[in-house]
Amino acid sequence: MNIISIDYEKETVESDFFIWKIISNNNNKFLLLQREDKGRFRAAEADVKKKQLWEVKEISYHGPNGEKFFYDEDSGVMSF
Repeated sequence: MNIISIDYEKETVESDFFIWKIISNNNNKFLLLQREDKGRFRAAEADVKKKQLWEVKEISYHGPNGEKFFYDEDSGVMSF
């Protein structure tokens, strides 16, 4: 999906079809996103420079402070 706009202040990303919440921002280069859809959470990873995001079932994202994230459709994105 293409990124239409990013609002860092409101922590949202608008894509072709959805509005996503920013969960983690890695120096405005890569973003970890989620949205809720019919009681289930969806996750995505975004490349800001390429202005694209990919919906994912598994997360391979590491935050800027060394956080590791995991994703569950019922609970959403969590870090440890």
